Amino acid sequence: MPVLDHCQDYNLVGNGVVHEGYWSTLLGLPGWPAAGEEAIVMRNILLAELCDHQIIVSTSQLQAVCGCFVKARARGVKISGEVCPHHIALTDETIQNFDTNYKVNPPLRSQNDVDALLEGIRGWNAIDLVFRSRAACQFRKRKVEFDAAPFGMIGLETELGLFLDLLVHKHRTIDIARLIQMYTVEPSRLLKVDAGRLSIGARADVTLIDPGLEWTVRVDQFESASRNSPFDGWKLKGRAVRTIVGGKTVWKL
Repeated sequence: MPVLDHCQDYNLVGNGVVHEGYWSTLLGLPGWPAAGEEAIVMRNILLAELCDHQIIVSTSQLQAVCGCFVKARARGVKISGEVCPHHIALTDETIQNFDTNYKVNPPLRSQNDVDALLEGIRGWNAIDLVFRSRAACQFRKRKVEFDAAPFGMIGLETELGLFLDLLVHKHRTIDIARLIQMYTVEPSRLLKVDAGRLSIGARADVTLIDPGLEWTVRVDQFESASRNSPFDGWKLKGRAVRTIVGGKTVWKL
């Protein structure tokens, strides 16, 4: 089985709560240095090469990390990365209002990092998987100072819409066929599980998507009891309209 690693060197990260840079300095918030992630990614690349074993780097979102992936994969190292929607939708600039819905682990990074992620998905052969962050949180736990709030945002009900809107429609980073591969074929291949395909005899787990459906995110309409999302009010293009599990419809719009 592959190794999945959420790459953080907590000796370097310390008590950081936001990306270490201009906004952390301006706002007086403890900075989370990029080196805290880069150091572990580089270690994992060395170990993946040494052991000839697959390592998947979770929530990779740094310019330098994408560069490391490209060089390592060019020489045959079994290293893969995944990206969450909020790391391509938002930057550390959004924390300036101290809204705790923007506090995530790893933190939102700079615009340069977002641009590198988009290139890593588009043509650098650096990112294989798209991934959602799901860290549901009670409202009362968010109504505290930014430093004291828990990390994370709920992502299940916005992830596909964000990826379709940003990657397929706005930035035209990839087409919808590639996005579906990154949701299905690629994780099945890397995790060595019999899933993620439509064929005779396969399990009938299917999501029906309307890629042109325009809609507005309303957190008060979420199926989840949690509301910790920074995307309330965002207008998106593309949405799931039906979920089928084992051949039975379990949700529909």
